Amino acid sequence: MKRHDRIKGLDGIRALAFLLVLGGHSGFKWIPNGFGVTVFFFLSGYLITTLARLEWIRTQNFSVSRFYIRRAFRILPPLYCAILLAVGAAYLGILQSEIQWKAVAAIQLFLTNYAEQVSWITIPLGLSPLWSLAVEEHFYLAFPWIYVVLLKAGISRIRQAILFACVCVMILGWRLVLMGHYHVFWNRVYTGTDTRLDSILFGVMMAIVANPLIDDFPRLQRKWLRSAAAISVLILLASIAMRGEMFRQTARYSIQGLALVPVFYYVVCYSDSNVTKWLESRFLVRIGDLSYALYVFHYTVMFAVNTWITTNPFATFLLTFVVSSALAEASRRFVETPAANLRNRLLARARSRPITPVMSSAS
Repeated sequence: MKRHDRIKGLDGIRALAFLLVLGGHSGFKWIPNGFGVTVFFFLSGYLITTLARLEWIRTQNFSVSRFYIRRAFRILPPLYCAILLAVGAAYLGILQSEIQWKAVAAIQLFLTNYAEQVSWITIPLGLSPLWSLAVEEHFYLAFPWIYVVLLKAGISRIRQAILFACVCVMILGWRLVLMGHYHVFWNRVYTGTDTRLDSILFGVMMAIVANPLIDDFPRLQRKWLRSAAAISVLILLASIAMRGEMFRQTARYSIQGLALVPVFYYVVCYSDSNVTKWLESRFLVRIGDLSYALYVFHYTVMFAVNTWITTNPFATFLLTFVVSSALAEASRRFVETPAANLRNRLLARARSRPITPVMSSAS
């Protein structure tokens, strides 16, 4: 999707999700940084599936190879910059962190979320938030193949959603088993692909059956959708406020995934609403546009700030945001833009070849 065709409101949602993560990591205990990650997951599932549906509608094809090219050139350049930043900071003594090359290798293999469960691997300071990137990469590894099979088999959108809903129910059951029977440490559930994939799949299901960018529901009145979104916000706030690790690591993710649907629907459907206009403010759009680079850089910057300058939450938040933004802007100009240009040349060259009937486009 081209920049001018972007879905209004989503950059603002990305920005708010990142600010939640940054606020929680900076030391504000009342800010739910974990919810920010859940929003990122939902957004990824919704956006990737929306792009796939739009491409299928236009071409009746879905290219898995082109999907992976787009994802690789989007994800890997900032990731390698973040790894170099963290390893370099540790090597220079800016961060008091052990450099384990097996941990660095695990990160590049997108095993961060499970490497942390292995006692002899320690993820370097600044890179532990990459567990969420590992979850998303595992989703990208499997989803395009599954989705293209469903599309080519002519499975209806309702049945597709039912299939993914069944997976979500199974994941909820697995979380209940892990927490209730095996009494695992909460971080095992919080970071595992097998326990958090449903947060992405809720976005997938919305994109498939209730996508305001594609599907038309003329009987739905705006005031009812606004009320549903407002109620969903209250549900989200209640799910954040509720304590008890059993709830927080089991039902909470399912409740939040369902509650995000009306919120996203309203924001995407009504680009003229005051909420969407606010989310489209220049400040939030810019943060959202840089949110991935900001996310992979911020933890390293935050540890450096805490080590050498201050541990005050407000000062940590402000300094981390400013420095991370500068790094993200540099990454965009000197790394991501050249990588995007190379990606576009590769994709253009691929389009000039005859298209095989096996698979074609999304992302």
